[in-house]
Amino acid sequence: MLQTFLAILPVFLVVFVGFASAKTGWLPDGAGHVLNQYALRVAVPALLFGAMVRLDFAQAFAPPVLIAFYTGALACFFLGFAISRIAFRDGAERSVAVGFAATFSNTILLGLSITERAYGEAELTVVFGIVSIHALLLYPVGMTAMEIARPSNGNRSRRIADGLRRIVANPLLAGVVAGIVVNLTGLPVPEPLMMAVDMLAASAIPAALVGIGISLSTLQIRSELSETLIVCALLLIVHPAIAWALGRFGLGLNDTQIRGATLLAAMPAGVNTYLFALLYDKGVRLSASVVMVSTILSIFTITGWIAFLA
Repeated sequence: MLQTFLAILPVFLVVFVGFASAKTGWLPDGAGHVLNQYALRVAVPALLFGAMVRLDFAQAFAPPVLIAFYTGALACFFLGFAISRIAFRDGAERSVAVGFAATFSNTILLGLSITERAYGEAELTVVFGIVSIHALLLYPVGMTAMEIARPSNGNRSRRIADGLRRIVANPLLAGVVAGIVVNLTGLPVPEPLMMAVDMLAASAIPAALVGIGISLSTLQIRSELSETLIVCALLLIVHPAIAWALGRFGLGLNDTQIRGATLLAAMPAGVNTYLFALLYDKGVRLSASVVMVSTILSIFTITGWIAFLA
């Protein structure tokens, strides 16, 4: 267990560097925004492009793996919604925000780095298949549910269409699509260009982790602690448990696939959870608390899952 903890600790130490640098003023105001924009618009798309170009699609997009992961994600969405609506008597719109917070985990920025630290680069194939469609699948679920929950004023379909356009224009998706096109068509990529892509990709994870830390420094743990902890339990325990059980007993996944799907499902909430709440101005304080608390707790829960999977 200690070796497992030490293996993933560097990832969280880099996050802490970003957090401490922002809190102490070591980095100037605005550095977090610039770094996050660089990571999300340049470095991470380059990482995903390079991964898609070299990816074995038969292994990466195995339907049973995707079913195991996304069944757990959608189950947690409905559980989060139901618990918020019934146990805490929240309104329908806020309950959707709670359900989304229990669903949208940090698969790219933390998931890729922790999987590589735990199992090595060779096992990232399964993970890339999941993360490549993560936002494309889950954001429409959250937006559609929110539009159904909101009182209709005649603009519902237009709001959904605008949201889908934002997803399609996402630089991360652009990197994935471009890489898939090159992979499937066999288009040659000049070696200098591919080397430049790899150089940018090498900066993606460190930049993204520092950016996460800076973003966390702006969030606060609010008073809704009981609801926050329930959502964290759905993210960190229920989702990976469903993925593991389906992979082990229902879908016949091999050990590599089970490890990839389960560990990725065990990631804490992504900052996009908070941005989704801000977009609709529902459950903002709760979402901020979930991102902060789940990230802290995940240091220990991820260690436990890795030990369990071993």
